[in-house]
Amino acid sequence: MALFWKRAAVCMLVPYGGAFGFVSTAQNLSGSSMATYTKSNALKMMSDATGSAAKKVLVPIADGSEEIESVTIIDTLVRAGAEVTVASVSPELQVTCSRGVKLVADKSIADAAGETYDAIACPGGLPGANHLRDDPTLRALLQAQNEAGRLVAAVCAAPAVVLQTHGLIAGRAATCYPADQFKSAIENYSTDPVVVSGNLVTSQGPGTSLAFALALVAELYGEEKASELKGQMLF
Repeated sequence: MALFWKRAAVCMLVPYGGAFGFVSTAQNLSGSSMATYTKSNALKMMSDATGSAAKKVLVPIADGSEEIESVTIIDTLVRAGAEVTVASVSPELQVTCSRGVKLVADKSIADAAGETYDAIACPGGLPGANHLRDDPTLRALLQAQNEAGRLVAAVCAAPAVVLQTHGLIAGRAATCYPADQFKSAIENYSTDPVVVSGNLVTSQGPGTSLAFALALVAELYGEEKASELKGQMLF
């Protein structure tokens, strides 16, 4: 018998097998909830395989964040062996993304603020990017991250709305979603799908989010690890 699924889904990073796993749930027409995808203990497996310490990455999300970008960043970096913290800047840990997909963060941005991260990667989407821009805790984290020369990254609307607004691009080459309202905010706008300018990594949108995430892997773990993941992910 065929099952038909409602559009609404919930994706979350949860403790799984002693580390973090990734679970997506959906509801069938009878209203019951079931897991549709589980990625087990990727962090532990990748760290064991590479023998390298996990890099710490913060991915802030909010109501209206772009779901393809958010999940692609999270999943790709976990595959690489990173310790990814998903932090909500919204009042609740569960956020509703720009197309209705629901994501559950690990913690609030306030609770995430006490850590030092090797990278902070902001997804785009509207009004999600506006919420990231307006959060004072995230702004302080991004400014400290940039001053320390650690990776600051954003995709889609976020380079223009979040990073440029807070002076974090500062004339460097960057890209963003190729709409005039965003392009015009970036002085040295590039048409490249992914741009790396020192500790700044930017990209254009949902369709470039895997290339963006793999560029972050290359910056954190090296080109060899990024190439390995490209092969595994058929990219």
